[in-house]
Amino acid sequence: MKQNYFLILFLSVSMLSFSQETDDLSFYHGKWIVTDYNKSNEWFAERFYKMNATELAKYHATTEKLLAYLERQPVAQNPIGVTLEVKSRTAYNHYDHELYPVKPSERVKAEVFIPFCSLYRKNGKVEAACDEVSYIDVITNDEREVFEPAMNYDQLDDKQAVNQYKEIFYLPGKLLDLGRGVFLYNWYYKNRLVVARSDRPLWLPVTNREYIERTMVYYKASLKEGKINQMVMDMLLAEIASIPPEIMGSPCYVDRNAGLLLTEIVITGEISEFPLYKLNPDYFDKTLPRTAVQLLTMTIEGHADFAEYGEINAHRVWEFISGLKGGELMQLLDVK
Repeated sequence: MKQNYFLILFLSVSMLSFSQETDDLSFYHGKWIVTDYNKSNEWFAERFYKMNATELAKYHATTEKLLAYLERQPVAQNPIGVTLEVKSRTAYNHYDHELYPVKPSERVKAEVFIPFCSLYRKNGKVEAACDEVSYIDVITNDEREVFEPAMNYDQLDDKQAVNQYKEIFYLPGKLLDLGRGVFLYNWYYKNRLVVARSDRPLWLPVTNREYIERTMVYYKASLKEGKINQMVMDMLLAEIASIPPEIMGSPCYVDRNAGLLLTEIVITGEISEFPLYKLNPDYFDKTLPRTAVQLLTMTIEGHADFAEYGEINAHRVWEFISGLKGGELMQLLDVK
């Protein structure tokens, strides 16, 4: 009897411990927790931008404005099933600040990174796991966040030739209209919400002439490095010569199935066409202080709009983004 009693007691304790470890916390009320990394010794600390007192005051005002707006959203006010471990910091291009110091004219990029942390119970305590979870990444003034290259060739040592070729891209599809010209776009890997000034275009169409010029730079570098032979270069030159001169100034459409063999330029107006674009080199007003917010992006995972059942993190991210309003987002910019 005594042995049976201890066996039953042991099983009861084990079952209780197991239930505590595996509780369904999808209805548990999480928290909005902000950690300021701006004054840390990490690579994203504000000191690397070498801001003066006026710039620092403006930068701090920007981050406070972003945090206040984000915290007002219903999901942030009442995060069900997740905890939002918010990180406030700068967004910078390089990890090695000694090798790549900030240029005096470089626009200051503020970042608010929000992982939607999974909740679990450990030893009777609810804790948050924030690694590899759905997130929202808010960044200001970073043009790298508003395009994904259409040309992904990067096998050359001549990185200047590679980069000028990769600066052209296809416009992403519109996934969600938030009003006032603010859209959530569907890029290949991510979904990005873009808040851009309304008084000048963010993207400009690439003409056939410009595309050909960039292609020639890339092919000449490829020939020099032995990546292609002269026969391929001769084929490219012949293909370019076949393009009617009157369409050189027209917007460039490419299609690997309907266009020319090497350039993929579509000449005769087939149904399947993809226009090429580039960033507007005059989008940012260079007369404004480098701390002025002229562009804002919010990046989320690419599958959040059709998250599977049980992916509470992705569901909450989608609810958060879907509840935003374009007019309010435009007010986060310091320009029209």
